[in-house]
Amino acid sequence: MSDAANVIEKYVTSIEWIREKLLPMDAMADPILGIRDWDDAVCVAFGGRKLVVSSDGPYTKRLVLKSALIHAATDVVVKGAKPVFATDTVIGPREDVEAMIESLRRQALSMRIPILGGNTLFEDDTEPRCSLTVAGELLLDEPIRDSTARKGDVIVLLGEPIWGGQEQRIEAAKKLFDTWYAILASGIAVNAAKDVTKGGIASVVYEMGGKSGLNFNLSRELPYPMTRNLDNFVLTLCEEEFNKMMVVCRKKDCSLQKVGVVE
Repeated sequence: MSDAANVIEKYVTSIEWIREKLLPMDAMADPILGIRDWDDAVCVAFGGRKLVVSSDGPYTKRLVLKSALIHAATDVVVKGAKPVFATDTVIGPREDVEAMIESLRRQALSMRIPILGGNTLFEDDTEPRCSLTVAGELLLDEPIRDSTARKGDVIVLLGEPIWGGQEQRIEAAKKLFDTWYAILASGIAVNAAKDVTKGGIASVVYEMGGKSGLNFNLSRELPYPMTRNLDNFVLTLCEEEFNKMMVVCRKKDCSLQKVGVVE
């Protein structure tokens, strides 16, 4: 089995049974984006606003010390929302927990995503782990789904991979988020969007194409491994809107690569 097939099985097809188990929950909450959508985040109407929420993890200590909060936030941001706060669940030996909390503090202050609560457990014989929930306010009338690509759309990759040390990752995320918010504010119509996390572009293209009922044809060789997390965004939109997006990205000095077409 190829690397792409392995990650698609691990991160996409192997968990589809959970959707069927939880599908009746939608009737209890009537979400805007819920189990039936099986997207990266949920969206619910609350107090006259629309909230976008995602839980992610458990992350290893290694990732927590780099960019776990950023990684968790991309699921909310890519749907068209701005994070308002986060909560965490942290477990491990005290020394490891202290290091993870300090790293999360730095990320939260830098990205302006306050961690307002959570749960902490000191366990000496447990591998240090952290899970995060991020809640944001939708900036658009409707969230941008991963299932609504249109035939003829161009497929683009927005932003550089969020790799490197913590400071490098924070700066890359700031640029990506700032550019994305400018794109949304400009009224550019994005038909579908998904962040490139578990399983990399291979999983993203498989899932977006399958849910849209269309073929995502990548027309160029990407300079990144197809199965590696990039934490940037795959978007689909018409050629005219792509040209508008290019203008915004040039002003923001943010990478925008056309990588294929939806057929």
